[in-house]
Amino acid sequence: MQKYKALRGTTDLLPDYAKKWHRLESISRSLFESFCYREIRTPIIEPTSLFARGLGDTSDVVQKQMFTFKDRGDRSISLRPEATASVIRAYLENHLDKKLGFAKLFYMGPMFRSERPQAARSRQFHQIGVEAIGSYSPLLDVEVIALLATLLKEAGLDGFKIRINSLGCKKDKHDYSQLLKKELKLKTNQLCSDCRERFRRNVFRVLDCKNETCQAVVRGLPKIINNLCMNCEKDFNAVQDGLKLVGVSFSQAPYLVRGLDYYTKTAFEVNHSKLGAQDAVAAGGRYDNLVGDFGGSDTGAVGFALGVERLMSALKDAAEDEVGGAASIYLVTLGDQAYKKAIELLQQLRVNGISSEIDYQQKSLKAQMRTASKLGFRYVAILGDDELKKGEVGLKDMETGKQKSVKLKGIIKHIKAIF
Repeated sequence: MQKYKALRGTTDLLPDYAKKWHRLESISRSLFESFCYREIRTPIIEPTSLFARGLGDTSDVVQKQMFTFKDRGDRSISLRPEATASVIRAYLENHLDKKLGFAKLFYMGPMFRSERPQAARSRQFHQIGVEAIGSYSPLLDVEVIALLATLLKEAGLDGFKIRINSLGCKKDKHDYSQLLKKELKLKTNQLCSDCRERFRRNVFRVLDCKNETCQAVVRGLPKIINNLCMNCEKDFNAVQDGLKLVGVSFSQAPYLVRGLDYYTKTAFEVNHSKLGAQDAVAAGGRYDNLVGDFGGSDTGAVGFALGVERLMSALKDAAEDEVGGAASIYLVTLGDQAYKKAIELLQQLRVNGISSEIDYQQKSLKAQMRTASKLGFRYVAILGDDELKKGEVGLKDMETGKQKSVKLKGIIKHIKAIF
């Protein structure tokens, strides 16, 4: 019989690993609520033209990395490579621009890119992100970056670095692209083959190349922050002043650009040394033209996307909750009557919000204790015929090894008092 394996570039999230993801998602949801962001869920498939229009048909994502196919109606469909274009489509299609005007949204879910699988970089990967739509204020950029920094800290990540730049407005980007072409024209022979093609299609992509030879060329180019219009320079200064005001550390990255064409003005990236050459944990920026490009009224917007797999790789020892959350207990039984009573108790514990488990394989006492330890339960309730006669249960602390008797009638109240 054929044995099946997961497709290359995809990964099964097994229970122990999924538990860490759940912790991150719980932290994110709680924090997003504090910042007044609301959840949105969009389909994982969209018309290919949505991404070609939004991300730029010359971007590497559209040119090389999208999973694209024809459906039965001969329409070109793509698995979403990122979420911003889908969120803006949903924002306009569902008239959130009319109902809310200013909208603060967050999302969590899988994205897909057909690239060579490597460490923390898969063909199906997951992102957590936010989009704040409806304002040009640079202080909104500050909020989004501060939210990201807070999220990473609460997830347990230390040692990350926030790098920011400004790409300027549409005119600034056009003028700077012409300047780059002029400067690079006599240096194209020093660029890698991909960057020679990028020079022709979209010169900004040259700045994003990770090839060290190309980076050496880039470091000799003019900086875009020295070529901003007065308004864009003012906004960039306001972002930096605002980050200092709220206590978020950052550094300027004058050649930082995002790999997607819709970005304008503020662009930022969070890096961590543990990830090696591909060291970005999260990134984002402002995209003031995308809503208008999709047929809506011109309005400002800014957001970020955090790579879940990358964050998990960067985390050394993410704190792990005990099984089931704050209150959890494993029932160990000896004898048929004790087992029946334990099943009754199990239901009572669960409906009272106490995460509980029992052995369904009729294992020995020793084996049940091993299972409780393996699953990470802090407390074990031992119920045998002797305990049943006394109307008691033996409550053992697996961490200290101490055990005491507790009356069955008061067991729920006692357990809640412990946690």
